[in-house]
Amino acid sequence: MTSQQPSSAQQVLVSTQAQTFWLQWVEAAFPDLDSRAYFLPPVYFNRVPMTRQSVVGQDVLVLQSLQSTQQTPSGQPGQTKQSTTSTHTSQSTGQSKSRKAGKTKRSTPSTQPRQSNQPAMTTTTAAWGSIPQPRCVVYSDVRDDVAMQRVLVCLQQMSERTGEVMFGLSQLQFGQYLGEPCYAAEAAQLPLPANLPSALPRNWKHGDFDVLFIHRHYGFVICEVKAVGDNLSKLNLSQQEEENIIRAKLQQAVSQLDKAEAMLSHLVSDIAPGLRITKTIAVPNLTGHQVQQAISGDIQLTQDLCRCLGTTDPADIAALCLCCDQLSDPKTPWDVSSHVLRELGHWWQGRVAGAGPDSRMTPGVYKTLVARFCGPATSVIVPCISPPRVSVKTLGQAVWWTGECYTAVITLFPEQVHLLHTAPPTLFVAGPPGTGKTVVLLLMAIEWLRSNNEVCILSTWQRSAASCTMLYHLLQQILKTQLSAIASPTKLHFLQYNFGNKSSFEKAVSDVLQMASGGSLHIVADEAAPADKQYFRDFCKELETRVPHLYMWAASYFTDHAPAGWQVGEFRRPLRSPPAVVREVTKGQEISQARNVKPYVSRRVPDPTDGPQVRLVSHESPSHSPRTSSDCEECGREVASILQELGVGAPVTATSSAPTTISFSSSGSVAPPCLQWRDVLVLFWRNLSENSGVVTGLRKAGIPVKVMKDDDIEDVATARSDVVWAALGDCVQGLERKVVVCLETKTSPTARLHNMSRCTAQLVNVA
Repeated sequence: MTSQQPSSAQQVLVSTQAQTFWLQWVEAAFPDLDSRAYFLPPVYFNRVPMTRQSVVGQDVLVLQSLQSTQQTPSGQPGQTKQSTTSTHTSQSTGQSKSRKAGKTKRSTPSTQPRQSNQPAMTTTTAAWGSIPQPRCVVYSDVRDDVAMQRVLVCLQQMSERTGEVMFGLSQLQFGQYLGEPCYAAEAAQLPLPANLPSALPRNWKHGDFDVLFIHRHYGFVICEVKAVGDNLSKLNLSQQEEENIIRAKLQQAVSQLDKAEAMLSHLVSDIAPGLRITKTIAVPNLTGHQVQQAISGDIQLTQDLCRCLGTTDPADIAALCLCCDQLSDPKTPWDVSSHVLRELGHWWQGRVAGAGPDSRMTPGVYKTLVARFCGPATSVIVPCISPPRVSVKTLGQAVWWTGECYTAVITLFPEQVHLLHTAPPTLFVAGPPGTGKTVVLLLMAIEWLRSNNEVCILSTWQRSAASCTMLYHLLQQILKTQLSAIASPTKLHFLQYNFGNKSSFEKAVSDVLQMASGGSLHIVADEAAPADKQYFRDFCKELETRVPHLYMWAASYFTDHAPAGWQVGEFRRPLRSPPAVVREVTKGQEISQARNVKPYVSRRVPDPTDGPQVRLVSHESPSHSPRTSSDCEECGREVASILQELGVGAPVTATSSAPTTISFSSSGSVAPPCLQWRDVLVLFWRNLSENSGVVTGLRKAGIPVKVMKDDDIEDVATARSDVVWAALGDCVQGLERKVVVCLETKTSPTARLHNMSRCTAQLVNVA
């Protein structure tokens, strides 16, 4: 804006222009806003307990189990068989300030976005700069997140089943409403949290909506979520003490709902005064019977709840609350059964839909409200610890951010840090995909280079070429950016062989022995699991016999490929993919049936998010080719539609730019960048050609797809070209992408293990 004071007419014009732009923005970002439900953010992001440490000169975030943050790694899942030395990690010193009574401010580690032309494992300090120490996450934070996520998952699936038309926002702070600095002048013309009527207490300016629904027909629904009840049985309390706790939480919820209702009425007073506001309380860890029993002896609380929930009959109170009776099992919150959906539907009808449509909620009012609460001027913040705050609204943004949470910063479990500190000379790291094996090899290689040793990256067969190529290029980058004053680029070597035959094995032994300098060798071998594992074992034995000081770390899915006498580190806690992906990988026969790969164990630490729902494309539909999905052009078109919905490769559009008629200053929060084509892999298990149906379908839809050939490995491993690569899953082991499309899952015996495990965010299954 100009420095001159604008006239009232100019202010009205600018405000009108801004609101028109906000409406255009939401229409572009949410094209089906008139016909379906949207949730902001589209997936729920948790607070994760972790600390920052320096490991081999790199900033590393170390995940901490809240139940055992002071314990040693000994005996934890993933602990190496020979390692017993304890490692104590520093605790975060920054305390979370209370965001309101009984709740804590949401925070989790975050940093600046990675350069988009880098592969998923470019997680070094050189690319990111110093990582701030994470704020302290306490047990109550985790309890709140678990409860909130369970409520949202159930409501989201209910809305999909019933076809509700609404927007659901979670954890929206009052101050975030129209709070983006670049829209301050425009927002100043409208009711804001800072400008409360004199009748309302000043301290009501601060607070949040746990869950806020803007419904196309029923107006607003505000839900206050209370995690009370999940640990009452462990506290050895009397029944009276338990009921006192429940009553206190319910009384607190009433107060918070009254405050939220008053604030909401104020914010929309210029749009639709008197618009219906329905209030409810979610207690996902309590049954309706527990709620009714707890309030039965408290007359004042009963009266307050009746008033708040809009009933004259105290017997209705429990039914108007959302209890565990209507929600999924807390052990499997993502599994929302038909029974749960039915019970949830009864609750929705009784609490929300039963009153019928609100005549004030016209189509124009609905769109205006969505533009205000969900448009560019209002931030929908996900947990982070340092500016800029990240605002996630669209599914594409949520997919991008999910991938960043898992791969953008080096993150390890304490036992892995302990392993790097103890640094045994020879180590075989084994475990299912996405457990941090490659990351640990990378860090060990960095440590060897820091000590000015020559390091060899060794690919032992075709399936290890991609991951070893990626490691080699990452280490080259680190040598140039971090270690240029310590180590020469000539200290790093890359050797490729195929241990499937004797001649290649013998050549590898000869070549590597020639590299031994002063009787020492430093070797990293990722995906070291050739079909004939005996050649790999013989190779290691030969080196141990002839090299006095052998330092070699290797990794594989398979524990039984370890050379005799070597220390084995078993990594089995999932680290690099969200649970939605891990659950699909676990169904693979190598893990679930044959047990060739040891199964995952519990993380015992919250995941950043459960991840986006797996997208399914059914090749059995009548419009599809009778041949395989790889030969089906319609499958290609449907996959292309999903990629377009996610905004992959999208240029700057109305969803990310401002109209030229209004000048804007810098924003207080940032939206994640658009997904790029290089963020996508299409994986198959049989031959695919440039003329295959699925490739043709993708290209006709405007997707720049290329079929990977042998000489493309370096390009794919480094994510150099901004294209969608279609590749054999076996040829990209060790690589990761935010979006992975798996073809012919049902007919491939290894698709889940090798293909799905490459995904760090959005999995698309074509079956």
